Amino acid sequence: MKKPPSLIFVFMAVLLFASDVWARDWYVSAERGRGKKGTKEKPAKDLGNILKKLKPGDTVRIAEGVYLGRGKNGSNTVTVPVSIIGGYADDFSKRDPWGAHRTIFSGYNQSKNYTPDPSLFVDLSKYSGPASAIVVDGLIIDHSGRNRYRSKKQLDLLLPANPKTGENPSPSLGGLVVRVSKSGKFDRGPRWDITVTNNIVMNTHQNQAALSVSGYKGSTVHIRNNLVIQHSGTGIYCGSKYAGRDDLPAFKVTHNTVLFAWDSGMSQAFNIGFDRSVLAQVTNNVFGFADLYAVWNGRNTPDLLFSNNLITGARKGDYLEFNTVMNVEDMVDEADNLHEDSDENVTELIKIPVSTAFATAYGSRVVVDRAKAEADIKASNSGANVLRGMLGLPLRAGAVDWPKGNININRISVDDAVAAGGKMYMGRGSQRPTNP
Repeated sequence: MKKPPSLIFVFMAVLLFASDVWARDWYVSAERGRGKKGTKEKPAKDLGNILKKLKPGDTVRIAEGVYLGRGKNGSNTVTVPVSIIGGYADDFSKRDPWGAHRTIFSGYNQSKNYTPDPSLFVDLSKYSGPASAIVVDGLIIDHSGRNRYRSKKQLDLLLPANPKTGENPSPSLGGLVVRVSKSGKFDRGPRWDITVTNNIVMNTHQNQAALSVSGYKGSTVHIRNNLVIQHSGTGIYCGSKYAGRDDLPAFKVTHNTVLFAWDSGMSQAFNIGFDRSVLAQVTNNVFGFADLYAVWNGRNTPDLLFSNNLITGARKGDYLEFNTVMNVEDMVDEADNLHEDSDENVTELIKIPVSTAFATAYGSRVVVDRAKAEADIKASNSGANVLRGMLGLPLRAGAVDWPKGNININRISVDDAVAAGGKMYMGRGSQRPTNP
């Protein structure tokens, strides 16, 4: 005789059904928005203005324009599972998120409502309802408006505030962050399904990661066709809020481009990094210009499937596994924690199609001088002249040493970012979304 379903299971199923039935679409337009109806005819002016009205399963569609957050605080914290989709024309008839209809999340450094929180923080650590899909698609997150720079030229990012001028510190908690915990109050019901796609995260300084997703037990995470560019710390981080050993959150990281990872002096300058308690498949990505290591597996994430990726320009090493540094060519043979199907990773010189102004500023930068113990570590395509060639700058005669000094991240424009990440390199990396 079959046992009847538990009351808890029935209750969770009812909640999930109800959330789907009552979910609605919200519309946001910087140009036409007013009030909080959030309809296509009368959209809201900013995502931050309707955050408290969102319900599980809702979809927010955001038109082209620059969004500064509620009170120009530069940050939006979402506490229920929703889909947030940008890149629409102002009448919501079509999408072109990296082209004609860019949805840009920025901020105002001297805002009285300043917060260091991420531009978009989907924080479900205290959410106790049933899981539903989470989607973040087609946003451009540009921290340059939130950062503090030495001058209007925006060549040198400064970290602390300046009370005399009213300038706030540069935010340091990431650009796009998704964090989930249990699926339902009793961890029952469907598991999390998280998709982060077609986004650009740029000009970020952080102690965490520019683009970070932390799953929970049984979560499925898709991180695809994103560009992360001009960041300190880690570019993409695959994290976990689950301490178990079975049914780990499973990540598929594919066709992303991560460029220009700056070392801010905290021993973090990686294109991608991993928590230990995850399963990860990383394929067809481009990881370039990391001041330390392109791939950080410092926690010995087991069975990391790493295939068909392009790594170039890492200063200290292509792959770090705990405390062992390897080049691309040696990973398959020497790494203990790569899945046996890992293969076809390459290193090649690539030309980044950025403006001369950005290339000159980046190519003339100063970087942190690391300990002499690292002096004998060499990575493929990491020399200064090679870097200048990749950026289209003239080469310098004679020996070229990496300069010594403090780190200052110069701003990259949205146009330069789209040019750098809008095309694939050798069939790998991101590209401008078409018919998203």
